[in-house]
Amino acid sequence: MTSQFSLVESFAPILQEPIWHQHRDLEVTSVEARIRLAYERARSLIKAVGMTTEDVRSLKPKFWDFHRHAFTLDSGAWTILTIHWNLCMGTIASFLPERSDLLPLLRALEQFEICGEFLLTELGHGLDVRNLETTATQQADGSFVLHTPNSRAAKTMPPSSPHSGMARTAIVFAKLVVAGKDHGVRAFIVPLNDASGAMCRGVTCTLFPVRPGAKAIDHASTTFRHVPLPAEALLGNLHGSPKDERKDFMRAIHRVTVGTLCLSTSNATVLRISGCIAGRYSAKRRVGAPNPVPILSFSTQYGPIARILAHAAVFDKYAIEAMPLFIANDGNTDMQNVIAGIYKATVLDYTQKALSELVDRCGWQGLYAHNQISEVWLAEKGNNIAEGDFVVLCIRLASEILLGRYAPPKPRDPHCLLACHEAGVWDEARQILASLQGGHRGEEFNARLLPLSLPLVRATGQRMAYEAAKDAMVHGNDHGPGMTPQVLAVYESTCIMEDQSWYVENGIMSRRELLDRDVDAVDSVLPLLEGMIFDPAVDAFINAPMVDQDRLAAFFSSLPSFQGPETGYIQAKL
Repeated sequence: MTSQFSLVESFAPILQEPIWHQHRDLEVTSVEARIRLAYERARSLIKAVGMTTEDVRSLKPKFWDFHRHAFTLDSGAWTILTIHWNLCMGTIASFLPERSDLLPLLRALEQFEICGEFLLTELGHGLDVRNLETTATQQADGSFVLHTPNSRAAKTMPPSSPHSGMARTAIVFAKLVVAGKDHGVRAFIVPLNDASGAMCRGVTCTLFPVRPGAKAIDHASTTFRHVPLPAEALLGNLHGSPKDERKDFMRAIHRVTVGTLCLSTSNATVLRISGCIAGRYSAKRRVGAPNPVPILSFSTQYGPIARILAHAAVFDKYAIEAMPLFIANDGNTDMQNVIAGIYKATVLDYTQKALSELVDRCGWQGLYAHNQISEVWLAEKGNNIAEGDFVVLCIRLASEILLGRYAPPKPRDPHCLLACHEAGVWDEARQILASLQGGHRGEEFNARLLPLSLPLVRATGQRMAYEAAKDAMVHGNDHGPGMTPQVLAVYESTCIMEDQSWYVENGIMSRRELLDRDVDAVDSVLPLLEGMIFDPAVDAFINAPMVDQDRLAAFFSSLPSFQGPETGYIQAKL
């Protein structure tokens, strides 16, 4: 997949606009003002990106590249737009071939005259969407009445408040009831508020508290009290066989699977920006006397930074390969779930651990949101859960693969170390499965194999990421951060060190050999590290004051300050 969507060229100009200056984040103190700033920035991104319905519907490069690169600009604005584009517009656009009447709504969404939402999850049900309780009951004239029967059925998380400053419309999932019969969960188009900010008849929005660390947006609980909907609000067939009902449901939630992958691709850029921030801070910060040295000279500092930047480069190559593979399997839901689920589990599991360590390596300054790392770390935690909790995804994936229902792509080189590790841990899990009583729904499976789900899926993802990066290096794929043998070696060794016992137990290397190999890999990348840290391609995305002394001084001078009276020398009288 060749992309012309340049990180710097597309976003750098808008970052000069006043709404993107860091002081705006400090000036807006009320929750409502912070939410409105997120929507202002979303409108700015709308103009800069120029996303079309066709980009969204056909998963064009522009769609993927927005998700890969824009998260670090403002995670709140990014979240608003991924719901708007992927979940809302993407769902509606899939019905366009048989519903030309949807075109005016899509045009309004494309122009961001209306903000789109996607209300699937309910407070009492989480991922258990088959047991949703919201109902849409057909009336005698063919219209529907949408209703939330109890507090458990309140739709949760997606924004629904008037704080967007614009009209808002949602895709709402509810049980379709026709003549007293349940026809399964269906999707409906439901206006939430009008352009003046007034909530629509029967719609109630309850704002959640602001999430710690992340940019503020109006996550909410949304309920419906006997809301009338026209007949055309329903997406999909009114009547059909149980098979058709499932097909309609899977079609309506297909963009959730797209979101599983596209949201996760943001992690490569998050790691890259965060590694550069920590690296620039570490090069500036000096310790020791009488000849102070940069803290970047210590292995406890350059090691984590080198590993994070190596993973950023590898994960970006993995994303570039996973996206067309996902598109090529259009219609094969199982394989798309495999591709998206493995990518998500692999990159999010590493990102959370790595960013946590990076915050620590920056001392007290790493704790503050204005230095970016802790903010994107906490914001990315939302992506752990959005479009499928990655641990739950792993439970499903590992179980289905162990039961032989489907399989991930096979290794290109089954003899490489990460492929050997992958085969070994899966074989071990199959042996455990064969010894269990009660099958895959028994207590032993629950106790012995479910805890292995994430490590199993991660082993496959680590191998697939390694293959993608190695092929990109061999074929000269220069999109995104550069790939070198040294960078790939650091990535491979870091993966190996996460499960040293397997390599020792299987006689591949001793603990000492593993350690020596890892040290050599990190040492080999040190001559390249300065260029990776000070890569000008990311300059426009770094506003952390701690990376530059002048910027830090200017930042502190802008903060509220309290000063006592001037002191002076007063001579005492004898």
